[in-house]
Order: sequence, then structure tokens, then C-alpha cells
Amino acid sequence: MLKSLLAAALAAAVLGLAAPALAGAPKGPVDEEDSKPKPLPPLQKNFPLDQTWSLRELNGKPVPPGLDASLKIDGSLRGSGFTGCNSWSATLYPVKDQHLMVGPFALTKKQCAKDVMAIEGGFLSTLVGNPTWDLVNGDLVIKGPRGAARLARSL
Repeated sequence: MLKSLLAAALAAAVLGLAAPALAGAPKGPVDEEDSKPKPLPPLQKNFPLDQTWSLRELNGKPVPPGLDASLKIDGSLRGSGFTGCNSWSATLYPVKDQHLMVGPFALTKKQCAKDVMAIEGGFLSTLVGNPTWDLVNGDLVIKGPRGAARLARSL
């Protein structure tokens, strides 16, 4: 009696598991997008930490010769550099989808010529507003809602 009950229970379990496999393909409309393979997400680049970059172009205009403005993000995610007039630093770190996040700036208060101060303001404002960054032909390109900058690797 016990053997026949176990056999019946085992048969019911096997039939219960096999029934969906025997049923075949699901009935009803099939979405074509479900059958197509999904593309892989784009590869994320690693921001080049501990390298100094010199400003070469700001908002499509070349930086005047002799003006040295720079950017560096160290391994502690601390951004620092020179604007051509003042030294600056801030918490600056790369985030998902090649964006940059910046904290409040610490900036020296030296006054310089108006054209140099204009470049300083433009350069620092490109870092505000969650800009994107990319490496293009060896240059670091930063684009944001407040401007764009192209920087070349410094020695």
C-alpha cells in the first residue's frame, strides 16, 4: 500500500514538471523585440587619475600662448590646478557614464588682467553642472552646460 502511494505521488510529480515542457511554445502574440539579442552597453572608460592636463582650448577658442591653466585629479579624488592666475582645488571625481562631479572650489584670490580672469571663470565653470568627459586623440575633452574645454596631457 505504501509503495503504491509513493509510486502514485512520484508519477504525479513527474507529470506536473513535464507538462509545461510538453505544451510547446506559448500561445498568443510574440514580441519581436524579445526574440532579438540585446546590444551590450557601451564600455566605460577609466578617467586618467594622477595626470596633469593643460588647457589648450576653451569654448572652441585657443588659449593664448603663455597662459598656463591646468587640471589634475589625484587618487584621492581631489581636483587641483592653476587657472592662469589663481590656484584651485575641489573634490572632483569621475562618475557613471563619463560624467564629473565637483564639490565647492577653494581658490586663491589674486587679481589678474581681465582676459586672464575671463579664462579663469570660463575654465572653472566648465567643471560645474555634471559635465561629461572623454579622451579624444590623446586630449581630455570636457563638455558641460556652462562650456567646453580641451586639455592636453602635460609632462
